[in-house]
Amino acid sequence: MKKLIYAAMVLLAFPLWGMAQEGGFKITAETSGMPDGKIYLIYSRSGDTLAAADMVGGKFVMAGKVDVPDVAYIVTVDGQGQIPVMLENADFTVTANSQTVYVEGGPMQALSNEFDAINASLLQERAKLERQMNEAYNEQNQMKMQAIDQQYAAALKQAQEQEANLLKANSGTFVAAYIVSQTMHQIDLELLRTRYNFLNDEAKSTACGLAVAQQIELLEALTPGHVAPDFTGETQAGSALMLSEVKGKVKLIDFWASWCQPCRQENPNVLKMYLKYKPKGLEIIGVSLDTDKKAWERAIAEDGLAWRHVIDLNQQIVRTYAVKSIPYTVLLDEDNKIIAVGLRGMQLQKKVAELLDKKKKR
Repeated sequence: MKKLIYAAMVLLAFPLWGMAQEGGFKITAETSGMPDGKIYLIYSRSGDTLAAADMVGGKFVMAGKVDVPDVAYIVTVDGQGQIPVMLENADFTVTANSQTVYVEGGPMQALSNEFDAINASLLQERAKLERQMNEAYNEQNQMKMQAIDQQYAAALKQAQEQEANLLKANSGTFVAAYIVSQTMHQIDLELLRTRYNFLNDEAKSTACGLAVAQQIELLEALTPGHVAPDFTGETQAGSALMLSEVKGKVKLIDFWASWCQPCRQENPNVLKMYLKYKPKGLEIIGVSLDTDKKAWERAIAEDGLAWRHVIDLNQQIVRTYAVKSIPYTVLLDEDNKIIAVGLRGMQLQKKVAELLDKKKKR
């Protein structure tokens, strides 16, 4: 089963005295499209298995007891299925299929579903606006397209404000830490810090809170002034290339892929810059997110990309550099210190020219 996206639903919160299994928890599930087999409940706080059950005919029941409420994950034996549960000692019901998961039971799950409701409403609005945007694009109606962009920006702002208020109102819960952790790979450092600071010390000490703290530390290490993490990638020839092996007065790490149209559109500009400034000390290392080596090599040849390239098949370099979208660039000095990130087009060319000009005057 692919990673499941679970939607919010209206539910009645279980009273605190409605405990299951004499102070423990009980999870009853009914699914469709899932094969029979072993199911496990993994506790995020310790990684321990709290319970196990046999899936038979799409149904299973598992029970146990937890001393400290926290996020747990129902997982299949092959690790493909993963359903988060805001686990506490209460009764839970899970209804799932290949597209959605509905979980209800316990005050903390009810809180999680409130966050889900905000996200579901935003996704619904986005789907509607995307349809309108396609119509406006086909009509080449620029004013309408701008208006739709503004509508989505307003909807996004409202959703973020609603979520922020809910986080602040529940800052001491493990659910709040979990919600912040779910977006930590998609948002920038400033917003992540803001959301993390909504949490109190108890929430920060949970498994999810600690994961967010680690992500903040990672992002801070990738800001200008820090030395870029070294990496090793596979070249077209099948050999290994390390960032530290590449020598240049100014170095550019260019994250891209053959299937990324904005990347391909930007390539001629990058090539023009490379040919102009390579004699002055510019070096580029292309890091591809491709999974098809032939497509990657074909794109390099078609676009005439004359610099060094590596392919990041296991996405290790992407994770190291917390790349959220491509094209994405990291500009370095000769000692691999980060100068700027995310520059493109004329901004990138101006910065490269400025850096090399300073080198020349020394």
